[in-house]
Parts: sequence; C-alpha cells; structure tokens
Amino acid sequence: MLKVELLRYENLTEEEREIVPNNGHGKEYANYVKVSDGGRTIALLSDAVEPEDATFRRDFRIVADVI
Repeated sequence: MLKVELLRYENLTEEEREIVPNNGHGKEYANYVKVSDGGRTIALLSDAVEPEDATFRRDFRIVADVI
C-alpha cells in the first residue's frame, strides 16, 4: 500500500535523519514528504535547500520523478 506523509525532522527514523541534507536553514527545521510502500521508504523529499536552488529544475526536480 502506497503511503505519503508530511513529516517534521523529529518524526523521521534515525537512519533517515542521518541521510537527509543539511541545506537551507538546517535539516532540523525542514519539512519532509515521505513516500513508502509496505513500510519500505521509496522517497524522502526535503525542503531544506538553498534559496537560489529552490526550483523544479534543481533541488525539487525529484518531485516529478516520484509522482
């Protein structure tokens, strides 16, 4: 079953906290979209990006791939 969640840093698993980027204002302050299937994480998207890279051609390009 495909599941999409909007999460804060503290709601990520310990492993996910280690792998998310520390851009923008820091990973602790970012918002996350977690896509999972059967409990397995397929994608973990973050809005922790540098302001000049916050476009769908740069850091948010993966959103289209996930959809």
